[in-house]
Amino acid sequence: MTESCFRMKGTTLTSIVLEVVAFDPDEFESQLTQKIASAPQFFTRSSLILHLVKPLSATEFEILVALCRRLQLQPMAVKGEVGELKTVINDLGLADVSQSKFSDSSLKTHRNQESDSGTSPAEDAQTKTEDKVVVQPVATPAIKPAKVITRPVRSGQQVYAEGSDLVVTASVSEGAELLADGNIHVYGTLRGRALAGVKGNAGARVFCQSLDAELVSIAGQFIMHESVKGACWKKPAQIYLEEEALRIEPLA
Repeated sequence: MTESCFRMKGTTLTSIVLEVVAFDPDEFESQLTQKIASAPQFFTRSSLILHLVKPLSATEFEILVALCRRLQLQPMAVKGEVGELKTVINDLGLADVSQSKFSDSSLKTHRNQESDSGTSPAEDAQTKTEDKVVVQPVATPAIKPAKVITRPVRSGQQVYAEGSDLVVTASVSEGAELLADGNIHVYGTLRGRALAGVKGNAGARVFCQSLDAELVSIAGQFIMHESVKGACWKKPAQIYLEEEALRIEPLA
């Protein structure tokens, strides 16, 4: 029997989502160039998901992708208002991931509908059908134990705690990456990247004994190495999200 030539596995990939709100080629290139210059080691050759907030023509989309590639970004997928761009998306070697999960726009619409109706998520679990009320049970997610790493996380390594907190009892080297759906705890020096609440948990936090991180992110909001420096630099610290901005505070 011939041995299989390949294996297929699921994985977690850290990628930048670039929301294209308006597109003027010259202005777009100027602003994106400035953004990349602020942290070239992070942005250069980074994988990119293009989120089209407004529809673009085929020509505009081709120019957009060309500009990103010229600035050494690597677009790999598109979501949002793809409209009639499916053929162009395929021709450019990209993937349309608009329907893979809830898009940002659909999530915002859902939240607005809840606000307009004045009902809470628990109340929305009751669906009226004619004169009857059908109560839909709300599943309680299982709580997973924290994923514990007792060895140093070296440069190039990626550790992901799916559905739980991540605890590292050693140091994290520059170029390493930690990801968790919950909190991240590092009982050593954090020099790499730490991304907590990667599936949208805005209440997640990052704790470390010595803050020297390249990047810290919570629920998609991130700060770079230059912004991390401050009163807690190379000291015990916690990072959390407050009003869509990351806060850094010393650990008592």
